Amino acid sequence: MAERDWQADIRKLKSREKRAREILGVDESAGIDEIKRAWREKSLKYHPDHNRNDEQAHKRFILVNCAYKFLLEGEGCEELDCEDELTEERLSSDGKYRMDNPWGYFAWWRDNYFSDNEEEV
Repeated sequence: MAERDWQADIRKLKSREKRAREILGVDESAGIDEIKRAWREKSLKYHPDHNRNDEQAHKRFILVNCAYKFLLEGEGCEELDCEDELTEERLSSDGKYRMDNPWGYFAWWRDNYFSDNEEEV
């Protein structure tokens, strides 16, 4: 029988918890009421019925529900382990640029302030 790597399991749980808190936008000291409030706000914001034109809204909605279940019920969700999933903090408002690195921010800034397209507001 193979030995179980307990340290890897603990690291996985900690990273899931950190990711779940990032998704819901709550800190480590957040209580049950604050987690529920954040879940309600985010689930309404990303509900697919409210965001019919946004393809990422369904993925975000699933992540919000997974984060809520993990933090309150301890149920693991594989979506929380994926680093490729896009969270609100890592995307620009239009979903085109990744705001979690300097190049994504620079590309957003360049296109918004120095683009060739002249649009009147």
